[in-house]
Amino acid sequence: MSPTHTSGTPPTSDVVVVGGGIIGLVTAWRAAQRGLTTTVVDPEPGGGAAQVAAGMLAAVTELHHGEQTLLGLNLASARRYPDFAAELTELTGRDLGHRRCGTLAVALDADDRAHLRELHALHERSGLESQWLTGRECRRLEPLLAPGVRGGLRVDGDHAIDPR
Repeated sequence: MSPTHTSGTPPTSDVVVVGGGIIGLVTAWRAAQRGLTTTVVDPEPGGGAAQVAAGMLAAVTELHHGEQTLLGLNLASARRYPDFAAELTELTGRDLGHRRCGTLAVALDADDRAHLRELHALHERSGLESQWLTGRECRRLEPLLAPGVRGGLRVDGDHAIDPR
């Protein structure tokens, strides 16, 4: 992959990727793997949102009403991610911090609880696995949660990565 160009005349490229965040760099990497001459244009490749992102890979927990069409793509991507992370780890020798840890979304008040109950119902209608928990069950999983937690949603299929 060609280095970032910030001035002068960039070399002729098959692919020019504007933005050197995670998606831009992966796009450029995959294009270069296919033999394309690739240029990434970004003043700070690898900076930006990756430095502050939580790294949640939560296709199920982050489902929203109206996004059911996108769900299939999100789930397929989530299934492929472990192999992608393993490939990148093998090539770089760096641990990406990929974990199959699941997600626990908790309700701190009645509005949160209603939102999570609606999300749980959407999961069930969409054929997704999630489990409604009482506040006590949430605290059993995460003992440092506040005593006022009113319930939560456990999604074991979610995973996470250190985006940095």
